[in-house]
Amino acid sequence: MPTQAQITLSERQQEIIALLAEGKSNKEIADLLKIGYGTVKQHLFVLFRKLGVTNRTKAVITATHLMKERPNHFGTKAKRASRQSKLALVESNSHSWRLVSAIVISAPDANLATPEELSWRNHYLMDLRDALQAYVDALDGQFLILPYGGMLAWFGYPNTHLDDADRAVKLAQFTQYWSDQYALQDSALPLDRRAPHLIGVGVASKPEMSSDRKNELFASDSFRLAAILARNARSLKHPLADSLTKKLAPNSVSWLTVKAKAPELTQVGDVSAIGGRDLPPTDLSFLWGGLPFFQGVVDSVKSGVAQWIAVESWPPINTNSLIDAMGNAAQLNGFQAIQIRTPSFHRRDKLLQSFLAQAEYSLLDSTAHEFDLPASAGEGERLGNLFAQQAMRKPLIIQAYGLKAFEEFKLVLGERGIDRMAARPIIVIAANLSEIHASQTSVRLLGPRPVEMPFSRVYTMQAPVRESLPEGIRVDLQAILDDLSPPSQSIVLFAAKDPSQSIEQAIAALHLPHHQSQGALHELTSIGVIVAKQGGGFEFRDLATAEAIQRLSLPRA
Repeated sequence: MPTQAQITLSERQQEIIALLAEGKSNKEIADLLKIGYGTVKQHLFVLFRKLGVTNRTKAVITATHLMKERPNHFGTKAKRASRQSKLALVESNSHSWRLVSAIVISAPDANLATPEELSWRNHYLMDLRDALQAYVDALDGQFLILPYGGMLAWFGYPNTHLDDADRAVKLAQFTQYWSDQYALQDSALPLDRRAPHLIGVGVASKPEMSSDRKNELFASDSFRLAAILARNARSLKHPLADSLTKKLAPNSVSWLTVKAKAPELTQVGDVSAIGGRDLPPTDLSFLWGGLPFFQGVVDSVKSGVAQWIAVESWPPINTNSLIDAMGNAAQLNGFQAIQIRTPSFHRRDKLLQSFLAQAEYSLLDSTAHEFDLPASAGEGERLGNLFAQQAMRKPLIIQAYGLKAFEEFKLVLGERGIDRMAARPIIVIAANLSEIHASQTSVRLLGPRPVEMPFSRVYTMQAPVRESLPEGIRVDLQAILDDLSPPSQSIVLFAAKDPSQSIEQAIAALHLPHHQSQGALHELTSIGVIVAKQGGGFEFRDLATAEAIQRLSLPRA
């Protein structure tokens, strides 16, 4: 065994030691460092053998002792590893504004229930809990069990997405649908005795100040308002939402007008109800000049040839609106919609699990599907086959949301999954945020396979005017920050403090190694946050972007 003087630790091993010291699990380490779960286990095996220890605690103690004894050898790397941990990076010096969309499921008091009713109620709430837990996980949200059978889910914290409010209202709609269907099932308990135990669903969105990347969110106003709405939604049998949620997610569901009569609803303000899954979508094509190209796409796909459409825009928040508009137009042309909302993690196995769960929840109203594949077929091919078989029953439109949805959806399906879909009536619309030097929204038609072609058709449209979100919060930029690698995140947060300085000055001040700074520059230019400036070097694409990023991170009190 080597002596302590002979032991060296790589930068990756020092990163892992720093995360072990924070109490992170193997799964959390894999997510933070964006490496495989098995890779983490392999690193730990090598670390334990190198340090001569048998558990995590001893590894941290021994490694920390080595770093103190030999600071010249370990100090710089250890500090750099700690700084580059995404968690340590943003927790070290800031709070952030987050737009949190909360969903509360309210269960009525069961004090007067009979034993038979209590038995049915318990099974109902347990089955609902299991269904919602799986769906919230697929949508990359957070979920908690509340006292007396209630439940709470929320989006926007600690992981931010472009479409958190959309995820919340879709979850609320699904919850109501699931509850209604469950109540109609055959049971020894008469329907009139089941009805008093059915849940109510409320959704509210509010700006929240929070310490970045923590797993807890305390005293959230969105939770309180959602709970008020949930209590009042039980008698209406439709989820209720506040006005900001409707403003943030105007197109994900059909909205119903309600007159709020309960006194406590005055605390919420204007209230709307979320319509059922059976209501037709709203035609939004007028927002985008009538989508003149889209009818040709629909006609071509109905003949049996798939069409992939990449949506490219800046700012990225416009992408969701355009995907919604094309999705609604397709549904009004007889297509069935499957909405895929990408999670914040990027490992293929986890993406596949999330996408498959979301697809299955979207197809609850459909005939059960059967896989006609050899046992050797991969999971991506099976997912593609699910879409292909569903499209043979009814033309299908798949709407993939997220900063990197286009590439991640391709990754999950793989070539075989894409081939399964190519000769079927399927439209795939996916966000593909890329470097664009002006505020614009474009769609790129790629044919039956998502391959970048030099002569692919591109349509550029004028984006509709949007009201700015309250408190100067930019949901799209927060989502971008969450999605960046640690070096890229450190550069834009540091540079945004003084947008007049060049990006190169920020890199020099952070003492980033050359390979990391070059990788960060490529990442930041590929998504359009920074651009090359005349005369050399890089700068923020515009002052508004830099100032918006600056407002997202506020000094600690």
